[in-house]
Amino acid sequence: MKLYLSRHGQAVAQAATDALRPLTEAGQAALLSHWQSLQERGIQISGLIVSPYLRAQQTADCIAQVYPGLPRQNCPYLTPDSPPKALFDWLLANPPAADSVLVSHMPLVSQLTASWTGVSERVGFDVGTVACFDVDVTAADGAQLLWLCSPGEEIANR
Repeated sequence: MKLYLSRHGQAVAQAATDALRPLTEAGQAALLSHWQSLQERGIQISGLIVSPYLRAQQTADCIAQVYPGLPRQNCPYLTPDSPPKALFDWLLANPPAADSVLVSHMPLVSQLTASWTGVSERVGFDVGTVACFDVDVTAADGAQLLWLCSPGEEIANR
């Protein structure tokens, strides 16, 4: 099954709490453009699984503008400091539909990519970066990274 992992867009530097940091206007515009570009390249999305943090919720809103009517589910284990294993356990208990997008944060997106693919090197995720995985099982060493794409870039096959 194919799943996508997206880091949230550019957010303001400070807010009352980290969970309440909103996207900047430029961050929202970059996300809309990025996801429109992905859609034009034939990327189809079937659902959203989203961190409860505001900037991730707003990122999901931008994706939903490009792909209207997507089912959406919040996941408490997509927050920045969640361990990959907690997310894997949640995904096993709540199997995602194929072609779903997980919207999260650094450092989790990098740690998750390393754990999922069994690669020890850190994979960088700029704001708005999307990774595509071929997932056999939502557990450590259960997926292959197919490509990464940051806003304004072409898909980089791995």
